Amino acid sequence: MTGDRHLLLARPLPPAGGGGWLAIDLRGGPGTWRLTDPDQPPRDTPQAILVAGRGGRYRILPGEVLHLEEGLFWSFVDPCGAGRDPDPLPCDEIEAATALRTERARWTAGWHRWHRRPEATRIACRRLLAGMGTDLSPLLDLLDLPPTPDAAAGDEPATDLEPAVAGLPGTPDAMAAWMIDPAGLGALYGTGFTPRPEQAEMTRLVTEALLGQRSALVEAGTGVGKTLAYLAPLVAAARAGRRVVVSTHTRALQTQILEQDLPRLAPLMEDLQANLLMGRNNYLCLRQRNSYLSRPREGLDDALRGAAFRLWLDDTRHGLREELADHPLLGADLGDLFDGPEPCLPGACYDGGRCFVQRARRRARESDLLVVNHSLLMHDLAQGGSIIGEHEHLVVDEAHRLPPVALATHGIVCGLRRLDELERLVGRIPQGERLPERVGLAVARLGAEGAGAPEAAAACGDFGRAMQRTAGTFAAWWQALGVTVDAVLPGTGRPRGRQRVRDKDEAFGPVRAETASLLDELDGCERSFARLAEIAARVEDPGRALQDDLAVLGQAGQLIRQLHHDVRFLVTQPTEDWVTWLEVGRNRGLRLLGATRLEAGELLREYWLDGGRAPVMTSATLAVGEDFGHMLGELGLARRHPPTQTATCPSPFDLHVQSLSLVPRHFPAPDAPDHDATVGEVVRDLALATGRKTMALFTSYRSLTAAAEVLAAAGLDDMGRQGPTLLVQQEGGAPAVLARRFRQLEQAVLLGTTTFWEGVDFPGTDLEVLVVAKLPFLVPNDPWVDARCERLQAAGENPFTSFMVRDAVLRLRQGCGRLIRRSSDRGVVVVLDPRLHTRNYGATFLAALPVMPVTFGDTADLLERVETFFSGTGSAIRWEES
Repeated sequence: MTGDRHLLLARPLPPAGGGGWLAIDLRGGPGTWRLTDPDQPPRDTPQAILVAGRGGRYRILPGEVLHLEEGLFWSFVDPCGAGRDPDPLPCDEIEAATALRTERARWTAGWHRWHRRPEATRIACRRLLAGMGTDLSPLLDLLDLPPTPDAAAGDEPATDLEPAVAGLPGTPDAMAAWMIDPAGLGALYGTGFTPRPEQAEMTRLVTEALLGQRSALVEAGTGVGKTLAYLAPLVAAARAGRRVVVSTHTRALQTQILEQDLPRLAPLMEDLQANLLMGRNNYLCLRQRNSYLSRPREGLDDALRGAAFRLWLDDTRHGLREELADHPLLGADLGDLFDGPEPCLPGACYDGGRCFVQRARRRARESDLLVVNHSLLMHDLAQGGSIIGEHEHLVVDEAHRLPPVALATHGIVCGLRRLDELERLVGRIPQGERLPERVGLAVARLGAEGAGAPEAAAACGDFGRAMQRTAGTFAAWWQALGVTVDAVLPGTGRPRGRQRVRDKDEAFGPVRAETASLLDELDGCERSFARLAEIAARVEDPGRALQDDLAVLGQAGQLIRQLHHDVRFLVTQPTEDWVTWLEVGRNRGLRLLGATRLEAGELLREYWLDGGRAPVMTSATLAVGEDFGHMLGELGLARRHPPTQTATCPSPFDLHVQSLSLVPRHFPAPDAPDHDATVGEVVRDLALATGRKTMALFTSYRSLTAAAEVLAAAGLDDMGRQGPTLLVQQEGGAPAVLARRFRQLEQAVLLGTTTFWEGVDFPGTDLEVLVVAKLPFLVPNDPWVDARCERLQAAGENPFTSFMVRDAVLRLRQGCGRLIRRSSDRGVVVVLDPRLHTRNYGATFLAALPVMPVTFGDTADLLERVETFFSGTGSAIRWEES
């Protein structure tokens, strides 16, 4: 009988405890089972449902036991949490049993949720799976059983009454006092409140800037609590009727603001609305939803994905891409569900509230406090504020990341993908008489319409044929460019990365005829679209389907217009404020052609001045020593009247007690053949001798790979069979997955590049030893860096000291900031670059380290100092004679 079935969840035990698997019955009962093999359930549980393994498959075991992997099981029981990683491997059987029992609440909540689903969804899931050679009916039958009485199951937890808290004052000094007042901010924290004078000072600075409509740049060290320091003044501004926007770089900080910090201020929010708005491709559009639901299901895997998608649609509140990023069944379909240039369709998306894209934009427009990311902020500024809408105040957190985002969003990149984007809209563009599919449908529908439609149908056909000619000419032009590149860079061994185009006449002269032909076709296609748009506007009462067709063709026309502009700009127009670059294919041809602005600062400065904006910007790393000049220029905040206010709110942590910085007395130079291998030896020795979680930061994959080979030769691997688990960042890999695994492991070594220098948080014992392989200078032969330095030199500046060193100092500070994240953290940072002592600029970098570094001799000396620091048995600082 279904009601008597055991629902067993089994997870692996650590090898140190004898290995095997531990299982509990999710439906209840105090007992646990020790399994040697997840394919062999206990003998006293006939016809059980056994959940074990991390994948998304199932099979039938002897004794009519249904074996489900966790990914498949949770896709039905907890659709929005199906991609959640299980807890790290437990230390012992007691910890394993505790972790398993916490999943009972998850099962119970999912069981109750199943019974709140529309009956149509449950029926659709059974129909999808019927006849697919599978029998998941035991799980579906179990879910259909009435849930056991449990008043708390599936319900929201009771919330405490809001604390009595003094209201937000209006003046800067009063706001600062409120932040350290037990009856002010302290009332929201309760007994755990600790006043932070640095936070209060930052609140005073932000309040003063907002009230005075004056820009400000505030460096806030780790532990200051900068988000609450600026959110409290922003809430006060919103309560006064002024709309406010916060922009961040990382999703993690957005989550912190919306799920931790603003809820803490909830008693002050009254009826204020705070929401998050991300870019369009982060939300499921109704058009893509309907397309996925109507896809034919031809096999078991398709049927399981179809069922999982329907269940997720029932549960999701906002239709977010991130909810499916690690979904065991749907993760592979993210591109089909969220990517592409397709617009929302007026005939469906704008009415009824069923399109998650439009719902997100509607919530954003109604928000008093809106949180966005830097990319969306830049797109909004470029479009005149049409995305975010009018607002009185802007705070930019993680401000050091805004300049590169501004350059990326305002750059030009051209490649064959531009044709792919066009075909995603209109269908495959054939060469010949047949029109692209979407164009053909529009022609047919216009032919059936009334007044003005026949002329519009003819114009639509003309536009389709113009697109065909343009696509063919573009492909020929791109091939000719590739041939030109191959003549200069033949065969293998081609340079990797971007190459600067210094002379456009020389670079593009050989394809002058092909370029002229392409520009002619693009111009004709653009005029053809303009004629279609003019005539189609006169069609009376077009049906919903025709409205959608014309919206898609409108988007195609915009792509053609942008392509026309970009090709002309890249190939023919002078670009003193830009650098043009190309990226070659691995063995032949051209991969990308693009252009990047030389300075983000001038672009941002224009935006702030044109919009009359006085942004408040903050980050943990903005100054070089006490000099904010570099970032003032990069952020467009220099030469303002009144001038931008700058301030530093230092970390309240006692870094001299919590951290130790070490540098070698002698070490191979960064360009020495043995430097990278020697770095690997130091990382190896630290990880093996200390047993503490270690991260090494590199400036290139080449250096990282060389060091990884040394650790692998010592027996370290990604399974942790002979010591700490070795995690190595790969080109094109997923840093978030690597970071998550690093946190889960008890002992691990992580080798990372650019993405791990900032934005990752490893508090406590998750990171105790940090190794910096080289000072993080920008690559000098990168086209943008080369052109930027060239411009500075032409202006009479020293580009190395005024730009390269300042940028590298900020990057080093970011990297070292990964180590100490809380007041209880302790850790060691080791910087293995001898230039700290051998170059004049070394003193600038030394001053940027968390504490003044100590010099060590050989490896034994290094390990002794590290052990002394962590054991607390003596001083790790022994001054050396020079």
